[in-house]
Amino acid sequence: MASQARLKLLGRENRDIVTLSGLVQDAIFVPADMMLDTERKRFVAVLNRFQWERAAAVDAAASVDAVTEASADARFEDDLESGYTRSFTALTVEGITGARTRSVKMRAGDQFLSVMALVPDDTGLTMVCAGKAAIRLSGNNLRVYLEDLGEPWPTQRKPAHDDDLALVAAQAPALSAKGKETA
Repeated sequence: MASQARLKLLGRENRDIVTLSGLVQDAIFVPADMMLDTERKRFVAVLNRFQWERAAAVDAAASVDAVTEASADARFEDDLESGYTRSFTALTVEGITGARTRSVKMRAGDQFLSVMALVPDDTGLTMVCAGKAAIRLSGNNLRVYLEDLGEPWPTQRKPAHDDDLALVAAQAPALSAKGKETA
């Protein structure tokens, strides 16, 4: 796969973090791939991120190709290169004063978490994951970094689900309020 520009972004304000949230939606990770450094006030998670920023171009090209291939021989979907990509991405949050989790087995390598949204508020942010799991990072003036690590690789599937992200965001404070303190 040809080398492509890697994502490297910083979010300081809530609106920035909401933008970063869209980029990490449907990222997958295991708790063993996250670290809380209380001395440096830093949280880091390595995510397997679907590259949403490239998916729109792929979808637009696919709709044009569908018209031209309508008369071609039938093919199996998995036989075609989808054009979708994933990459390893570091999500780093600096300036944290505490962390709480809900339904997360810390340091587990056998629990897969799927990020639904990063929900910022005045006292921190909540990483809401599928299956009622959540990670609450407390702190004022958080800095959220998102950086792709290495080259992307192809994936056949584009994530799809029926979750109402506005509802997920509205429930984030309730999910994190009952969590287990980890820092």
